Amino acid sequence: MTCIYGALGPLFVVSRVLGLAPYPRGNTGTATADVTRDSPRRFYALHNYIMLFYMLAWFIFDMTWQSIYRYPKLSSRNVIPIVIRSCTFVAACLSSLILSHRRSLRIFCSRIALADTVLLGKSSNTKTRLLLIIGITAVLVSSCFVTLCDMNGRRTDFITLLRMSGGIVGSFIATFMIVQSLVTVLILKNRFSTLNERLSAILRVNCEENGLETLASMLDISNKVNAADSVIFVGDPPSVKHPKTLFLSVNKLRRQVFYHDRHYIRSLRQTHAILCDVIQMINSDYGLQILLIISYAFMSFVMFTFLALDAEIDPSVADCNEEESCVRVLMNFCVSCTCIIKVMSIAGTCHAASAEASRTSTVVQKLLSQAPVSSDMNAELQLFSQQMWNIDTKFTAFGFFELNLNLLCSIAGTATTYIVVLLQLK
Repeated sequence: MTCIYGALGPLFVVSRVLGLAPYPRGNTGTATADVTRDSPRRFYALHNYIMLFYMLAWFIFDMTWQSIYRYPKLSSRNVIPIVIRSCTFVAACLSSLILSHRRSLRIFCSRIALADTVLLGKSSNTKTRLLLIIGITAVLVSSCFVTLCDMNGRRTDFITLLRMSGGIVGSFIATFMIVQSLVTVLILKNRFSTLNERLSAILRVNCEENGLETLASMLDISNKVNAADSVIFVGDPPSVKHPKTLFLSVNKLRRQVFYHDRHYIRSLRQTHAILCDVIQMINSDYGLQILLIISYAFMSFVMFTFLALDAEIDPSVADCNEEESCVRVLMNFCVSCTCIIKVMSIAGTCHAASAEASRTSTVVQKLLSQAPVSSDMNAELQLFSQQMWNIDTKFTAFGFFELNLNLLCSIAGTATTYIVVLLQLK
């Protein structure tokens, strides 16, 4: 059986290489990492510090070089957005490296492993591991392709390679921070979906309650008693038997059918609380990085889209007489598409997970409207309903705005306004 920590092994390895996981995974394959090994922990923490100081030194070097050789040749209108974009990019990378000490991945795995004891039982996470490997491979291939295209037409001297190396490493750090957060959100969505399926199964049983009346009328042989016969119900321990009658009355049959639902709903309610705690953990641990990444993607989208559209005034680019100019325009559009894909993936994934978490309230209300037979079951459902009223299942970007599909409309409208204004001023 593959536990959730083993399923996230590929993501853990890549994150550790980039300095995003400064702690040992553990050698038992369980959800709790081995914290008794001090040497590996010190090594991974040292690697995290090295990556942190490398990105900080690269940022200082790059800003100094551009301040001396590039910015004096540009107007203040062009320098200001470039500086803001660079600072946002480095802030996203540094915050990812610094906040990785909070061990979010380990805490997430332990919470999900606890929820899986109720939702999945002994099911395997092999499918999750396979999809994760495919996703990481796709991200690596696409990142390498964009990097190679970006190097087209550039000089390959030492300073250029040094400046590009920091940008490439920072892009990988920011990208895999997004991948790490989206993977946790997708797994969380899957667990909420499984929980809703469990509740819906109980709802279908309740809808079939009226069928018990028909069953009792068809089996109207309650006077036939056989002391040698016994009935064992699913909700009872193996040692508990009911030797009185072979067929029970309708009320007793109802009590036996729904006996396990009280404890089952209680376990689902506690599991739902654990999953909602994971939502708050994701908002706390990844909110700042997601806010910076979305800001960086928005500014990059506006900037590169404007550069691509503004190239129409250049006859050589418009007629594609110069291959290098045409490639640069295509690269600007590719970068713009990459930025908007990042925002769409974040908003769409968080919206789907939040909607699945909110759907639990609808299922519980349907169960309450069915008027369950057991008063204990009804009490558990009432507690479940009250619990969901006091829990927020929304994902936010460090509290500034919600991560849902409405964000895409806001970004599209704002970006269009900025691009039109820039083109008119040009």
